Amino acid sequence: MPPADIYARLRDLAASEQTKPAEMRPVLLRVTTDLFVLHPSHTAQEIRLFQEMAVRLIDDADEATLRIVAQKLSRCPDAPPDVLRRIQARGGAPAQEVLTNNRQIPWTELRQIAASGACDQACALAARADLDREITALLAGRPEREVARALAANAAAPLAMEDLRLLISRGREDLDLARALLARGDLGVDHLPLYLAADSAQREKLLRSARQAGVAAVGRPDATPELDTDSCARLEGAALRQKRGAFALLLSEIIGIDPLCARRLVEEESGDALTIAFIAMGLPREIAARIFLIAFPKVAMESAAFDRNMKLFESLPRRDAARVIGAISGDARLAAGAARQQGRRAAPAPRATQAEPDTSKDLRDYLAARGATKT
Repeated sequence: MPPADIYARLRDLAASEQTKPAEMRPVLLRVTTDLFVLHPSHTAQEIRLFQEMAVRLIDDADEATLRIVAQKLSRCPDAPPDVLRRIQARGGAPAQEVLTNNRQIPWTELRQIAASGACDQACALAARADLDREITALLAGRPEREVARALAANAAAPLAMEDLRLLISRGREDLDLARALLARGDLGVDHLPLYLAADSAQREKLLRSARQAGVAAVGRPDATPELDTDSCARLEGAALRQKRGAFALLLSEIIGIDPLCARRLVEEESGDALTIAFIAMGLPREIAARIFLIAFPKVAMESAAFDRNMKLFESLPRRDAARVIGAISGDARLAAGAARQQGRRAAPAPRATQAEPDTSKDLRDYLAARGATKT
C-alpha cells in the first residue's frame, strides 16, 4: 500500500468519533510519526496528509508522548512547520526538544529567545549544535546559572574568548558550571580560576599552563621576600590549635584573599590548593610539612598525597603559584603582592608556638624518612 494511502487511512481514523483520546489517539500519533520519519523524503501529498492527521492528535497527547514525537519530528527535514509550531506552543519538554533540534526556526526567533526568552527556552536553545557567535554571546551574558551550564555543556557552542572568560569567572562559585567548562578540554591559563573544581589530571594541565605563562620570568629574582618569621609562627600556632576556621581566616589575612576563598583552600581534601597557597606566600617547606602533619592528618598520612604536595615546592615557582591563587581568588594582584604587603602591614605578633610543646625533632625525623627534607 502506498504511504499516501496509509496516511489517508490514519487520518480518517484520527477523525473518527470512535477513537478515544485517552486510549488510541496518542498511540496513533506515535505510530504515524514513526511511519513519517522512516523515509528521508516525502511528497507534498504525504506531508499534507500527515499534517492533517497530526494536528488533530497533538492536543490530546500527553507530554511523554509529545516529547517522543518532538524528538523525531524536529530532526526530520520534511516535518510540517505547522505541526512543529503546534508542539512548541504546548510548552514544556516537547517545546524544548523542538527548540534544540528544529533547523526550520528562523534565526531572528532564535536571537529573540537568546536575548529575552524564558529560562527553559534559553536552556534548550543553548544545547543546539548550530549556534553562531552572536547568539552564543547573548546566552553567555544571561544571568541564569541554568543557561550558563547548558551553554558550557554544549561542546559545539562557539564560545569567543571573552564569553569563555565570563563563564569561567562565574564558575568560581558554581561547581557544576566549572566542571562543564573543564570538560570542554583545551585547558589553558584562562581556566586557572576553576582549579578547585578540576580533577587530578586537569590540575596537572592547569599547573603546566601556569608554568608556561611564567617562562618569561625564569632567571629573574623574585621581588617578594619569604614570609616573615612572625607570620610563620602565627600560622603554625593556628594549626596547633586545630581550628580550621581560625586557620583559614589567618591565611586570608596573610595572603590577602577573601576569607571564603581561603576556607575553600583549607577544606580542599587533597591539600594541593593549600600547598600552592603556602608556596605563593613564601612559607618554608618544612613549616608547611609540619602544618600538614599537625592539622591535616588525612593528607599527611597518605604517602602519595603528602609527597606530591612537598614536591610542588620544588617544581612550582612562587610567581606561578601566586598566579594560580590569584586566579582562584579572583584578584591576581592580591596573591602576587601578598608577601610584600604583609611585610609592610603586619604588626609583630607573639610567637604562638612558644607555649606549645616542641615537636620539631620528631617532625624532622618523619620528613627525613619520607625524603621530604634535603640532606
